[in-house]
Amino acid sequence: MKTVKEGEVRRREILVAARELFVKKGYEQTSVNDILKIVDIAKGTFYYYFTSKEEVLEAIILDIVEEGARRAEKILEDKSIPLVNRIMMAIMAQAPEFEGSDEIKEELHKVENAKLEQLYLRAMLKRMTPVLKGPFIEGIDRDIFHMEYPTECIESILLLGHMMFDCDVFEWKMEEYPRKIQAFLYNAERMLGAKEGELKEFIRMFGQVS
Repeated sequence: MKTVKEGEVRRREILVAARELFVKKGYEQTSVNDILKIVDIAKGTFYYYFTSKEEVLEAIILDIVEEGARRAEKILEDKSIPLVNRIMMAIMAQAPEFEGSDEIKEELHKVENAKLEQLYLRAMLKRMTPVLKGPFIEGIDRDIFHMEYPTECIESILLLGHMMFDCDVFEWKMEEYPRKIQAFLYNAERMLGAKEGELKEFIRMFGQVS
């Protein structure tokens, strides 16, 4: 009988192979048989871990959420970075960073895959809200932030950032992004109850304003 650890390794192998194929060939063009060939397993073994190709993609999306949360946690641990900058960097760290991530995001944001988009949003909010709660409370305690609903503020900023910059809903041109980023940060200041210009130094770090 396989140990739990061996099962976890096998499941991880399937996810790694599937992610690579989804990026190279596209989700629709990738079959379960394609995944089987790379991992070198029988079809029955695949279906022991996953009921469908869609379930594999769902697991990859949850992995993306977890990777983003771990990047955020690492950023928030660095006390040499000012608190406000740490928070905004942690929020922006949710964007996937692996090669081919744009292809996965494109699949995620397709209209016909609304269920996957909802899965990502639910998982991201559930994972990231507790990660950011401590720094937000610290900001309130230090009189940097002034807000009545910190949890809901976190959720609102995460959702706004995702809709503006990850979904490509608006199909903005590249030259429009500096203004959109400035507007996002300005509105984030209002939600945080921070003083005007609190996030200006943060946007300078990314070379968006002179």
